[in-house]
Amino acid sequence: MRPLFYLVLSLLIATGCEAPPEQELPPVPPGVGKPEWIADAVLYEIFVPDFSPEGTFQGVIRRLDSLQALGVNTLWLMPIHPVGKKRAKTDIGPLGSPYAVRDYYAVNPDYGTEEDFRALVDSVHARGMHIIIDLVANHTAWDHPWVTEHPDWYTPGPIDGFTYPVLNGDTTDWTDVVDLNYDNPELRQAMIEVMQYWVREFDIDGYRCDVAHGVPLDFWKAAIDSVEKIKPVLMLAEAAEPEMHLVGFDLTYAWPFYHQLKEVWRGAPLHTLVRQVDSTLGLLPPGARRLRFTTNHDETMWDAPPPVLFGGDKGSMAAFVLATSMPGVPLLYNGQELGVRERVSFFARTPYNWEAPESPALYAFYRRYLNFYRASEALRHGELTVLNPEADDVLVYLRATEADTLLLIVNVRNRPETVALPEGIRGRRWVEVFGSDTLATDTLQLGPYNYRIYQPLRP
Repeated sequence: MRPLFYLVLSLLIATGCEAPPEQELPPVPPGVGKPEWIADAVLYEIFVPDFSPEGTFQGVIRRLDSLQALGVNTLWLMPIHPVGKKRAKTDIGPLGSPYAVRDYYAVNPDYGTEEDFRALVDSVHARGMHIIIDLVANHTAWDHPWVTEHPDWYTPGPIDGFTYPVLNGDTTDWTDVVDLNYDNPELRQAMIEVMQYWVREFDIDGYRCDVAHGVPLDFWKAAIDSVEKIKPVLMLAEAAEPEMHLVGFDLTYAWPFYHQLKEVWRGAPLHTLVRQVDSTLGLLPPGARRLRFTTNHDETMWDAPPPVLFGGDKGSMAAFVLATSMPGVPLLYNGQELGVRERVSFFARTPYNWEAPESPALYAFYRRYLNFYRASEALRHGELTVLNPEADDVLVYLRATEADTLLLIVNVRNRPETVALPEGIRGRRWVEVFGSDTLATDTLQLGPYNYRIYQPLRP
């Protein structure tokens, strides 16, 4: 039987009409899930002004070894371009939003020069790592040259003849940017040339595409196909809609999982999260993956960092294990490993103390867990089997390949819990991967927000 994905999503690329059952549905582009390193990626999101004392590309280079030691192998840089000044939201922060791009072909002079950026890409590649950058294709700053040189490349509206971005039929409050008009074929070609430029001239490894669902799917299909003629790249859509994979995106955001994860930590039963995972995974085509996270730049700024959202350090550890041990690719946002508890704006610089984490225990956890993730075939490639899908408080599940099996048990409550082990687990002996404790009983007692990861005990 064909996956549910193919039965419901073909309408989103073509005519808007559901295909009859006998009609051949669009194939998944051959680049989805390729190059192969995407399946083994551990992403780390960087806001350049915050990531080093210098706040520059050179500052990032000087901290690459620490990222490797943390277990990271793929960098995502938030927009590296000059920030618009016209209508900038300086009331939020003096830098304005990096997502108000003033020139797609330039680097922000506060970050360094083009040669500095090239040196960063080369330094990343020299370590066997990869680097992607943010692409803001939905809108530009008001002082982008296109506004005066090509006004027909923008959506007409009541604000000086233009409009702020419109999403889901509603005008946003993104007053520092102006909406691009993808009905114009010249704009489409210009944006494709932008995407080709950074891959061809600087050898970046792909893009994280901001507001990807606000740009037409057929544009993304043409653009991704064009870029991948230069080299295979990682394409990450800031979107949850599985149809994004039909046009070439390798990764989409696990937004539904993340939002339900927060609800579970507020008291919702675990089985609501299990059902969400099952339904979403059933919609993904071969090679497609979800981006798994417990924060990112938006969540840390507009909501709160993980220790606040998930009940302290221990709760945030359990949440991260649960999120990133689901099939997909894990993401860490810069500063998350330090244990910050205050909201962090990306409209301003934040003076992180990278040499002295606020929570050494949390930093040690991320380093230990991510390095284990990198080495675990089961976490990177294994099938998911939930052993107690009706659970309320403790989840018991397997990730397994032919060569590697892990048993994971996560208590999502800030209280002790006892869980009865399912029949398939009883009678087998297991040993903790981060210790030497063995599991050979029918029940397991877990402390508040405790998690366990076991491997089969080998004779």
